[in-house]
Amino acid sequence: MPQYHVADSDGARIRFLDSGGDDRGAPIVFVPGFTCVAEDYLEVLPLFGRRTIVIELRGHGQSSAPPGDYDSDTLGRDVGAVIDTITDGPVHLATFSRGTPYALVWALANTGRVRSLAIGDYVPEEIELTDDIIVGLLDGRWRGTPVHERVDRQAGIATLQSARTQSFWEPLARWQPPLLAVRALGSPLIDDATWARYRSLYPSARLHEFADSPHDIFRPERGRYPRLVREHVDSA
Repeated sequence: MPQYHVADSDGARIRFLDSGGDDRGAPIVFVPGFTCVAEDYLEVLPLFGRRTIVIELRGHGQSSAPPGDYDSDTLGRDVGAVIDTITDGPVHLATFSRGTPYALVWALANTGRVRSLAIGDYVPEEIELTDDIIVGLLDGRWRGTPVHERVDRQAGIATLQSARTQSFWEPLARWQPPLLAVRALGSPLIDDATWARYRSLYPSARLHEFADSPHDIFRPERGRYPRLVREHVDSA
């Protein structure tokens, strides 16, 4: 049965959902989007095919929201704290949306522990948002519930206002891990030129387009991305 556990990261309590089961030598660690909580993924955990961990970064879900830094380096350490709690060995990293830069901060500092990488409808970048977009995001809804029930408002503001423009395209290209990338055609985040950049910089990557998905690539079919991650991880 899946269980919730807590890792300590610089004084923050980082909750994570652990599917349990056989990790087959390397568990999957999933870092979901900014407005996601671990409960969103209970139903699809078995589809990943091995032990899978879903992280709630500081200020999200039932993780704590302490005062202090909320920049990408800090949130990358949150990812690392969970990984070090569950294993001292390798992992497969999977991301969705804005969880991507925080996972990549950790991954690029620990390339020897990453067996594969999957990126769901995002780019290998950290992106700054305007204050209007930040307020609109925090005042909105996600998957049927208000965002303020999913993300501590002050922590959410601190996280988004701490973002700085930085690119991981080239470091990832030099590394060339086994890579899966998914693009939702109903989303504005990855245009044709950006998708071509994926093809050019990562010639061996597995690239998939979801023609019927909005940015939430778990719609309309919840299991499609987890199954692709499973196939990718098994081949890696």
